[in-house]
Amino acid sequence: MHITVLTLFPEIFPGPLGVSLIGKALRKGLFTLQVVDIKAFARQGRVDSPPCGGGCGMILAPDVLEAALASFSVPSGTLFLYPSPRGRPFSQEMGQEFSAQHDIVFLCGRYEGVDVRFLEKHAFREVSLGDYVLMGGEIATLAFIEASVRLIPGVVGDPTSLQEDSLDVATGPLLEYPQYTTPVCWEGRSVPSVLLSGNHGAIQQWRQEQACAITRQRRPDLWKRYVAKQLPF
Repeated sequence: MHITVLTLFPEIFPGPLGVSLIGKALRKGLFTLQVVDIKAFARQGRVDSPPCGGGCGMILAPDVLEAALASFSVPSGTLFLYPSPRGRPFSQEMGQEFSAQHDIVFLCGRYEGVDVRFLEKHAFREVSLGDYVLMGGEIATLAFIEASVRLIPGVVGDPTSLQEDSLDVATGPLLEYPQYTTPVCWEGRSVPSVLLSGNHGAIQQWRQEQACAITRQRRPDLWKRYVAKQLPF
């Protein structure tokens, strides 16, 4: 996977993408990251203009963004993504979709947004990190990249661990069961005896029951999806 990020603040990257397993994957070349500074393509020292029709704030200009995009090769089939609260909410399913892409371009907006003509020309998909507004698209972009790259084969050492994630697409959109480690008794709280029994069938059943209970309580929307997925029709 080759990822290009268009941003006004290139110093934000790679940030957390340069550490831990994601950082190792970057250094091993399991994915590549190119960061393009939009400011380098400013016209008369500016990257933005006031909104047509009036209003507060400034809008990133389409000609500046076009110049930034034209500064590197964009292969056919590239996926264009624009983090925005107007977009569809990001999900594990999207992460799996993105992880199969060869080339992705992220545009990090700032100020009051981006001239929509640029987004329309290149068929940017708007994707939301959540129902809130950030100062720009960089934090959302970091989250989307990490969630997608970790699904690339070879990034996570034990691929079976991905199958036990919360929201795993294959097993159903359940939240993960509770985890315990040693000491067995800590400040009066003990590890459930079933986890110490050595009975793998009972352990698996307990974990499934816990995942179902937590999902039903905390995310009734996901629970409805899970139940619907279990139906034979």
